[in-house]
Amino acid sequence: MAYAFVKYHGTGNDFVLLHDFTAVFPHQDASLVAQMCNRHFGIGADGLMLLRPPVRAGQSFSLLYFNADGQLGSLCGNGSRCAVAFAKSLGLFSGQAVSFEAADGERTAFVESDGTVRIRMADAVLPQAEHGGYFVETGSPHWVGLVTDLAEYPVYSEGKRIRNEVYGPSGVNANFLEQDRNHRWHLRTYERGVEDETLSCGTGATAAALVLAYLHPSHDAWTELHTRGGVLRVRAQPVRGGFQGIELEGPAELVFSGTWPIL
Repeated sequence: MAYAFVKYHGTGNDFVLLHDFTAVFPHQDASLVAQMCNRHFGIGADGLMLLRPPVRAGQSFSLLYFNADGQLGSLCGNGSRCAVAFAKSLGLFSGQAVSFEAADGERTAFVESDGTVRIRMADAVLPQAEHGGYFVETGSPHWVGLVTDLAEYPVYSEGKRIRNEVYGPSGVNANFLEQDRNHRWHLRTYERGVEDETLSCGTGATAAALVLAYLHPSHDAWTELHTRGGVLRVRAQPVRGGFQGIELEGPAELVFSGTWPIL
């Protein structure tokens, strides 16, 4: 038996996706998911996603997301955008807009004519200052710290320390943010579940943008975050106690397709 899959990436944050409306993929086998995501002995990805049947009226699909370690994950912003692009290619919805069920509830997304995918995120409360940075929940828990010399910053070691030692067993995603001389914001992220730095993180970019909106209320409607894998854009509407109308936008690109044999 073999399972058909596709691989997508959103600004370098890459994912294995399977159309699994018949629910035959053995996702309970964490070792299988981890092997498929392994970059040396598998397909190679930051996570794996299953498109399942919708759970509410008006939805086109539901989404199960697994981290590269094989464990069920929380919301993945870039992964959700890639899943929307995949669903569009399968004909699961027509037009630009789609609703689907994600880890944090129903989400709506839009596919632009150039392939850019924009997703509406859940409302968020104001960032909380802690541990030398800011904590904010954007469907996944994130810590955001402002640093200098980001290009040479020890993202892996410091991110691992914050993820494990500062926040304990449940962990957190650690983001490091710097503005360059041209006033562009650059972001690097250590992701839990991947247990390494990724080239980009959608919920991390969202968290960073909310921190910037909190610190600089007069910022532009769209905040651009330059990750190592490309540019993501985030906008949010400040309200009392937090933010509404949060949207994450960026590319979602097919890398290749194939089959995974189950021996």
